[in-house]
Amino acid sequence: RQAPFAQEQHHAGLLRPDSADAPGFSEAKQVAKEIEDLPDTAIARGQAALIFDYDSAFAWEAQPQGADFDYFQLVFEAYKALRRAGLSVDVLAPDMRPEGYEIVIAPGLMILPDHLKKTSNGTTLCVGPRAGSKTEEMSIPVPLPPGIPGFSATVTHVETLPPYAPLPMSGGGAITKWQEATETTDDVVIETEGGQPILIRKGTLHYLAGWPDARGWHRVLESLAGRSLPSLPEGLRCRDTATHRFWFNYGPAPASHDHVNLPPAGVHWEVRQ
Repeated sequence: RQAPFAQEQHHAGLLRPDSADAPGFSEAKQVAKEIEDLPDTAIARGQAALIFDYDSAFAWEAQPQGADFDYFQLVFEAYKALRRAGLSVDVLAPDMRPEGYEIVIAPGLMILPDHLKKTSNGTTLCVGPRAGSKTEEMSIPVPLPPGIPGFSATVTHVETLPPYAPLPMSGGGAITKWQEATETTDDVVIETEGGQPILIRKGTLHYLAGWPDARGWHRVLESLAGRSLPSLPEGLRCRDTATHRFWFNYGPAPASHDHVNLPPAGVHWEVRQ
């Protein structure tokens, strides 16, 4: 029941102060019924893993170089891109071995653990930008970053980009905020219109030499996956369990994709095929 006194009187409850049903009552009742009717399910490993590192967050807060370089924002934009592509995402610590994932992205890791300098079991790994770019004393390491054995990419210098001057990527998308001048003899999968390497590949290991916009991130993910990926409409996202796929419309307008049509704040689940 909503309290009729003190600061709590501004907090809604399932019942109004006069004990009549509040709007949340019917919503909670509906959710309880849906949980009762839903068959047993279990958590499933996501198709993608995203590496988040608190040490890197603290390091780039202390020495961002660019006024709008924010580590959390970089990781969050990678997360949004993965979810927009219809992928379920697990967030891992850098000391965890991300084996068994289709795609692993490790953006902005100040120091690359040895197990993230190579791939195994067919996992496609993408590190960067700013991967391996500092020592524990916050100095530039030598050899120059990313310092991955057997990977020819070398970041020679970096550039912060003003908001009004993104670097267009050849084929669509752009680099914003941060760009790294990189020398390499490995495969350049994506480059800027000016021919600067952006996504460099050797086997299943990739280096991302810039901060992509939304369209650029989608191109990066399709390159990593080696196939076309959906681009879900604004607000519509999905998540897989071991037995079901759940669709959520987080937006204020109706959203549709394939056979799924959801009203604002709507949810739909279906048995995974």
